[in-house]
Amino acid sequence: TVTTFGESHGPAIGAVVGFVLRWTIPYDLNISDYTYVLFALVVVVSWIGALLVRGAYDTRILGVGSEEFKRVITASGAVFAAVAIVAFAFKLDLSRGFVLITFVVGLLLLLVVRWSLRAWLRNERRYGHFLHRTVVIGTGPRSEGIVDLLDRDPVAGFTVVDVIPEPVGHAETGVVDDATLESWLDEVMARISVVDADTVAVADSPNLGQRVIKKLAWRLEGPRIDLLVAPTLGDFAGPRVTMRMQADLPLIHLDEPQLTGSKRAIKRGIDIVFGALLAILFLPFMLVAAIGTFFSSRGPVFYRQQRIGRGGETITVTKFRTMYVGSDKQRHDVIGMPDERIHERYKNDPRITPFGRVLRRWSIDEMPQIFNVIGGSMSLVGPRPVLLDEIPLFEDDDHRRHLTKPGLTGLWQVSGRKAVDWDERMRMDLDYVEHW
Repeated sequence: TVTTFGESHGPAIGAVVGFVLRWTIPYDLNISDYTYVLFALVVVVSWIGALLVRGAYDTRILGVGSEEFKRVITASGAVFAAVAIVAFAFKLDLSRGFVLITFVVGLLLLLVVRWSLRAWLRNERRYGHFLHRTVVIGTGPRSEGIVDLLDRDPVAGFTVVDVIPEPVGHAETGVVDDATLESWLDEVMARISVVDADTVAVADSPNLGQRVIKKLAWRLEGPRIDLLVAPTLGDFAGPRVTMRMQADLPLIHLDEPQLTGSKRAIKRGIDIVFGALLAILFLPFMLVAAIGTFFSSRGPVFYRQQRIGRGGETITVTKFRTMYVGSDKQRHDVIGMPDERIHERYKNDPRITPFGRVLRRWSIDEMPQIFNVIGGSMSLVGPRPVLLDEIPLFEDDDHRRHLTKPGLTGLWQVSGRKAVDWDERMRMDLDYVEHW
């Protein structure tokens, strides 16, 4: 909060200095036009917004390393480039001197304020303020080494408040069974709550493999607790991984798989722009599908169905009717429970009309869902929305597929459609959520 408030003055002062230097030195210029005042306000608001989107105020980078300065510079450069592009595209009559002075002065002030606040923060941390309350998981010399390094230099921003031993594996195999793991995870979450920790650091240990780390990471997502793991614990390659030097330790920071900031805005922008274009492209096909459905069998043209959306919320999905009226009540008798032969039952489903098979063959029946994409309840790409009746088939981990919006198309659809068995569908959906 202090950083955001302090830096908000940088762009504003930069704009004021731009006015002073640009219009007081050449006295013959007139600034009665309020265009520059409006421009200055827009730039200041956009600049602060860019810093927020770029993550310049992420508490994990404050006070340590050069990452916070890099983010300030890249965010400022992006705003400057955007202003230049807009001015050129719309032929705005802006003084280049004013724009240049505003950004140079504003950026210098941002860096100076950031450096001053960093010095203040580091001094506060020496007295035990603004530290990440950290729980270390593991036993033995490696765990003790992490505790020693985290506590040795408070400027790094950590203080160890608890040490939890790793789960005990089977006496012969060394593998941690599911019951033991779940019990251990419950204990970890309880102790984190008791000590009010916001960070977990995992030491290198034979019993802390990829499976345990993955389960622990999923448990920590709700409370928004940062997870740091030793790089020797396994292969966590992917967009969720960030290497950071934490108190002289090369720990891996494992981020939550969620759409935030600029990434979320970009994905939503793509959905709107390409969704609108696809709606226009799909229109002739949807018109033919509507006419064909109306004349090929008795019943309504559209079929509306309740499915599961992002966060487990129920959404209404619209598609062209491809089955005879009342066929939805026969689903359990015809399709049954998912197994290795379910794709054969889908392929030979007697409930589908002849014209409906044509629509399904080319996925034309799904085209009305493009309006769900434009409306925001779905995305162009993501896990396909499941039926309410299919929720009881989910394992505990399978519900993670609902962390993102359901998609018009997804991994398992392009990998084989109905021929992909249930377990493989879930695996692909979870893989998309982790690495979208």
